[in-house]
Amino acid sequence: MVRRVRRVSWGVGWGSLSSPAEDVGPMSEPADDRGPGRRQTSPEDTAAFEGRLSELGGRLDKIKAQREADAHADLDADMRGRGMAYGMRMAAELVGAVIVGGAIGWGLDKWLGSTPWLFLLFFVLGFAAGVLNVVRAYEGMQKEIMVRTGGRIGNKVPDDED
Repeated sequence: MVRRVRRVSWGVGWGSLSSPAEDVGPMSEPADDRGPGRRQTSPEDTAAFEGRLSELGGRLDKIKAQREADAHADLDADMRGRGMAYGMRMAAELVGAVIVGGAIGWGLDKWLGSTPWLFLLFFVLGFAAGVLNVVRAYEGMQKEIMVRTGGRIGNKVPDDED
């Protein structure tokens, strides 16, 4: 239900207030038959609308699939980058442990005068310490992967022949 509006006109001067109420009519009058309950849509309009709606749904599905593929590609590139960084870190730890072990052995050999023996001993100990560090780091990485994947890594994946 639309109520009629009464227009109040305020005077020109400061103190004058004149209020002739005039009947303006309804607040809005529809220009045509559009609006709820005004007109039923024809079957052609309904079919055209459903066609546009299904076309829009198809385009949205295509865009969503493209975005998911892009996100998957970004995640894959990120995982490869993380793997490369992890490999470099492990190599640096192994080489660093061997160098530190050799340096300690060389220093002790110079100080004690037992020329090759302490160098060789600490070189081998440095190598063993480096390998132990790499194995520990790898086990930690495996635990992290198991938590992320729920233990589904390394399972046989069925293919066309199975």
